[in-house]
Amino acid sequence: YNPALVRVRSVQEGSFMRQGGVKASFSQQIDPVAGRVDITVVRGQDVVGASGTGLVAALLVEPVSAGSTSFGSAGTATAPGGAPITVTSTPVAVTVK
Repeated sequence: YNPALVRVRSVQEGSFMRQGGVKASFSQQIDPVAGRVDITVVRGQDVVGASGTGLVAALLVEPVSAGSTSFGSAGTATAPGGAPITVTSTPVAVTVK
């Protein structure tokens, strides 16, 4: 995202990674200069994994100045046995007026 247009105030954990009552460790780090948010979620002692669609995290943002920017995501994931899993997402366009 463009930090000249929006500021990330907080990152909130979603419920997706806690499917099936599994305990998950959630951490986040906001880099306001680079316009980047790093999120790590670990499902400890999980033999099934999470599947389907759902909310992993939510960002609370506030406007800084007018303009358009987008929020995209990239990531890696592994199955309970350690095999890589494809992660897909759709960028979100934001217009600040």
